[in-house]
Amino acid sequence: MNMPAPAFRTADGKTKFQPRLEILDEVVAGLLWMQLDLPDDTTRDEMEGLAHRLVLRIRGGAGEASVVGEIAGLQNSQLGRPANLPLIRDLAGRTIAVVQGAR
Repeated sequence: MNMPAPAFRTADGKTKFQPRLEILDEVVAGLLWMQLDLPDDTTRDEMEGLAHRLVLRIRGGAGEASVVGEIAGLQNSQLGRPANLPLIRDLAGRTIAVVQGAR
């Protein structure tokens, strides 16, 4: 899953390239990679795509409960592993802190 370079539309409809968002996606992907029980065939691109989705949700105002639900759903559904809720709650809090600190 190869994600395009992060860009956003400005008020005047122009696209603005934001390379810091790409770095933020990589940081969040690293947090997910280190903490979650991932299948051996999980790719970097896959994790960066999932991280990008999380970053956008957090930047859009998603709360901790929503992020916990997203990560738990990811762990159960997409990765086929049981969710460790205490670990996921901690991971969600750290992920939110990283994303909000990058503004």
